[in-house]
Amino acid sequence: MKRNGSVLILLAVLGNVAAAQEPEFAAGRAYYMEGEFKKAAAHFRLALKVNPNDAESYYWMGMSYQVLGDIGSPFDSKCNSKARIYLTKAMELAPSRSDYRRELFDFLVESADSSPAALRQAAELLRTVPETDPDYSYMRWRFELERRVSATLDARLGRLFLAIPRVTYRLAELPAAALPSRSAAAPETSVQSDHGIPAVSGKTAAGAGL
Repeated sequence: MKRNGSVLILLAVLGNVAAAQEPEFAAGRAYYMEGEFKKAAAHFRLALKVNPNDAESYYWMGMSYQVLGDIGSPFDSKCNSKARIYLTKAMELAPSRSDYRRELFDFLVESADSSPAALRQAAELLRTVPETDPDYSYMRWRFELERRVSATLDARLGRLFLAIPRVTYRLAELPAAALPSRSAAAPETSVQSDHGIPAVSGKTAAGAGL
């Protein structure tokens, strides 16, 4: 009887935590969809105060700062640093979520021109992925490409131009009425390499399965 009572108390506590967190998380998602990324991040932060181990809130916090970093590119290192921290935390809390891993990996290789540490983290992440994993071929190809790109000055300069479609495809996925006035985006398309491996991975705001 005592054991059953403890279980009931635990379930009640977990239920109260979820009930307190849900409004903040929902508000964060709503602001994200409206293009209000700073407000979205603020609400995800409040959700994490209620449940500090919620991978979903960390993921969307990272996504919010990632877009803020894209908008401020190439100089908003503060937002990019926060995006990296939160996306990494989300993957650590939910290692089975391949979409979290993929988003983190893409962010790391896209940041490699300004952060050698990001490329090293991408290499470490790649080493944890078995060759039988569906994402392995893409991740390996993308990593080798980025390593070659980062090795040449001309290619590094060219990445300044690649940063433009990076931010526009993220903003293009939001409702048209919610886009910031400075954006003029086109949806991202999948580009095939000579080996048939997609060169760009699109992520929608609903990509976390919500």
